Amino acid sequence: MVAEEDYVRLLETIAEAEDGLPRAHIKLGASMRCEELGAVGLAWKSSPTLMDGWDRAQRYVGVVAGVRAIEIARNEQTTEIQFLRLTDEAPKGARLSNEATFASFTAISREASGRPFKPVHAYCAHDFIGDRDFLENYLGCPVEDGAGANGIVIANEELALPNAVGDDAISRFFDERVEEMLAEMKSEVPIAFQVKSQIGKNLSGGIPKLSHVARALGMSARTLQRKLSDEGAVFQDLVDQARRELSERLLRTTDFPLVEIAFLTGFAEQSGFTRAFKRWAGETPRSYRLSSTSG
Repeated sequence: MVAEEDYVRLLETIAEAEDGLPRAHIKLGASMRCEELGAVGLAWKSSPTLMDGWDRAQRYVGVVAGVRAIEIARNEQTTEIQFLRLTDEAPKGARLSNEATFASFTAISREASGRPFKPVHAYCAHDFIGDRDFLENYLGCPVEDGAGANGIVIANEELALPNAVGDDAISRFFDERVEEMLAEMKSEVPIAFQVKSQIGKNLSGGIPKLSHVARALGMSARTLQRKLSDEGAVFQDLVDQARRELSERLLRTTDFPLVEIAFLTGFAEQSGFTRAFKRWAGETPRSYRLSSTSG
């Protein structure tokens, strides 16, 4: 394993030596193969479907180099896969690594599925540094930048198709190996991100209590409070962030009615959702949707 700080420094050095917009990091990402991720990649490749593979990726993200957390949100026709990366405040090399991840995930999905897989849409947290046209040509879909989050949107029918070499027995074998690896590792995922992820998963049933989130994470409420405090995070702020991020994603990537989005983000009424969204984004949900989908 190459240390992450060395890896991102190398990407930055290569990019500065390139003529024109950087492409090398995207080519590097596209060259990724399942075997290079060890047992995780092989468990992914042998999964019965791509959705099973992505579920494994989310579970075993701790042993996937360079990606700190994956969030999966299933909608009626598409599934949104978000990965935790840094934004504009991150060093240039880290942002280049971020851009390469889109190509990596696509390359691995193509290998596992045995098909010319392509996402429906991709979005990047920061302003794009590399050759965006080059990445779009590789992915086969548009890439939005400056989105504040990183993710790809995939059609559910694509995810449900069988993988080329899907095999339950082989997949379970690699699952066992990765579980052993996980037991030997300390999680590097910030507790605040884990909390926000849990909140997001449960918003359609109302705002989850801190004690419920703590139980889902396998700890007491007092321990969770202490860990959040150590990271300088506040539970209620994370609730607000989770609601805002989910509502923005739904407005940007679906045509759900506003009343439905209000329900899915934990609001009892659309009026409360509209007031909260104006406080978060400085505009109404309707105007945000129009501005994010125009052009």
